[in-house]
Amino acid sequence: MQCTHPKLFWPLDGQRKVDHGKDARMPAARKLTSQLAVLTVGLGLVCALWLWGAAPTTVEAIPHLISQPHPYDVDWPEVYMTLANKCAGCHRPNTKRVDLSTYEALLAGKVGKDRLVVPGSPKDSALLAYVEWDEHAQPGTGMPRTPEMPPDKMEWLTPGQQEAIYRWIENGALEYALPENCNITPLTEMEFPSAKQCQTCHPKQYDEWSRSMHAYAQHSPVFEAFNLTLMERTSGTQGTFCTRCHTPVGTALGENANRRNVHRSRISMEGVTCVSCHRRSTKHYKASGRVPVEPGKLLDACMYGPFDDADGGEAMGTHESQGLPYIKTSQFCGECHDVTNPQGVRLEEAFSEWQNSPAAKQGITCQQCHMGPVQGVPFQDCERPLGRAAVVPEVPEDQLPLRRLTDHTFAGPDYSLLPDTEFPEKLDWMFEVDYRNWNMLTDYQKETLTELRKKNRHSLRIAAQKRYEVLSQAADLFVSAPQSAGMGDKVHINVEVKSKLSGHSFPTGFTAERQAWVSVIVHDEQGRVVFASGDLDDNGDLRDEHSHAVLGGKVPYDRFLLNFQNKFTALTSEGTDHSVILSVNRFLTPINIVRPAEGISASFGRPPTFRIAKGSLAPLSKQSQSYPVHLPKEPGIYRITARLNFRHLPPTLLDRVGTPHLKHLLEVVVLQEWCGTIEVTP
Repeated sequence: MQCTHPKLFWPLDGQRKVDHGKDARMPAARKLTSQLAVLTVGLGLVCALWLWGAAPTTVEAIPHLISQPHPYDVDWPEVYMTLANKCAGCHRPNTKRVDLSTYEALLAGKVGKDRLVVPGSPKDSALLAYVEWDEHAQPGTGMPRTPEMPPDKMEWLTPGQQEAIYRWIENGALEYALPENCNITPLTEMEFPSAKQCQTCHPKQYDEWSRSMHAYAQHSPVFEAFNLTLMERTSGTQGTFCTRCHTPVGTALGENANRRNVHRSRISMEGVTCVSCHRRSTKHYKASGRVPVEPGKLLDACMYGPFDDADGGEAMGTHESQGLPYIKTSQFCGECHDVTNPQGVRLEEAFSEWQNSPAAKQGITCQQCHMGPVQGVPFQDCERPLGRAAVVPEVPEDQLPLRRLTDHTFAGPDYSLLPDTEFPEKLDWMFEVDYRNWNMLTDYQKETLTELRKKNRHSLRIAAQKRYEVLSQAADLFVSAPQSAGMGDKVHINVEVKSKLSGHSFPTGFTAERQAWVSVIVHDEQGRVVFASGDLDDNGDLRDEHSHAVLGGKVPYDRFLLNFQNKFTALTSEGTDHSVILSVNRFLTPINIVRPAEGISASFGRPPTFRIAKGSLAPLSKQSQSYPVHLPKEPGIYRITARLNFRHLPPTLLDRVGTPHLKHLLEVVVLQEWCGTIEVTP
């Protein structure tokens, strides 16, 4: 039955209000669009609107638990998600512990003779007695110094979470704030289990995933800035083209691409979270993302994985599990790792490259290289380590089968540019307190923040090792140079780079961002540079057509640069090609509108006005470069240093998207190095 009283969607009087007004729902970009629509009214009205838009607005609490208006009791979503993430892993149905997995079980639960929840009476509710504690240790509060539950100090409930439970019970412990004749069940964040819920039974997989770039996908400050820049450059018509792969659940919940990370819900900020892959029951054979994620609370829907004889279900008090062979195919990965925009530009071709690669002919899949014990090296299922895929509380280990385990690190070229207080993990109390002010923190907060940073640094070190591991499998560098020469001679240093990758090009992915290049530098005995190619300008950029220093005439263009970076190339109004940093053409139209391609651009992989100039090294192929060096008329020993370098982002890109403050965090990884000398004689 549909509810005919929309006003009843809101909480009853006396309950805590959540601001879902017009300003809270409308993204800044939409406000700007609405203002621009009335430009023709007159300059005075435009100025008034501009001043109105610049006025201070109420700061929203971050991150949201539920990001849209909903018919639930105002506190129930927070209570449910707190218990689901912190308690329900052990307090499952059909176990010795009281069940906390559903609303019905929570109200029916008892601890001995004491009811877990007594609606309207928090002091008589055993639930509050178990989780309540006073982190300030103030005398006379009647609250314990430590809670009984949960046992992990890092997961103790925050003051805000305790207040929400108290308020929820005091206001009647309601699930809905609707009358009984309304049965609307909207799609909210409660219908997508957090990775925190998976952690209880799958700690190994959670630990690996938490430091992965799948978990980082939406957190990335560069991605957020890049996406917002493209939204501005395409007049908003790009929509969720980028975010639908970086936050599939957030997109499913209706979060638009203009929403800033600080206003996204927590489940949205989990990026490519567990359910993004394990709540998909059918084959889609798609590209460019937008794959459906099946909603449902943890125990209400099935999880799909690689095992045909999956365990779980009501007998164990866990979710249902089924095997899905499709999850082990490269096509499964290709749904997000092959990206073609509506105009036909092939932005990412990792899956297409694999389809035409020697690895595909040998039957080697993406998962065999990127989910094995050594990143970048193919492993058959039978070669992977044996172990338990799950550790279920109160279920004997011998009741769970041994599995060939995969690694959910998914190592690649990217890494976190966030502080170690933000990624991989963050404590709940850090959303309620300004943890940057150390002197204002309690002893508990100081202790747990210190432990968190140690844990995060340890995880980031492992992630870095895995990243170096996969990069070390990329390519080999071969160098030849004369051992001696005469003063003033012209000699040639010959360099060859050979790809070791059989599954895709080097580099791959969003290759207009990736830089893989050779640097050759010759020094004399005094350390002066005699010859240089592949060196960096003052901004840290290569001396190519994207360098500010080159364009400004401060340094010469590097004519011998061997760079395997692919580059966006736009057709200008003069009919010439121009290499650009962002994937939009501002030369033909000042304001871009993304429209579907008018011609059969898929046949060419690009529209007529925009393309990607390929520079990457094809699988198992090689490329050579000869560097002419004019030796000075001075005898001595001249040192040659040749390196194969990799960088996941160029500094000039960060300048263009408004994140120049992150440039100092960019790392040049030396994949291989060769050193030699030339003896110059009279």
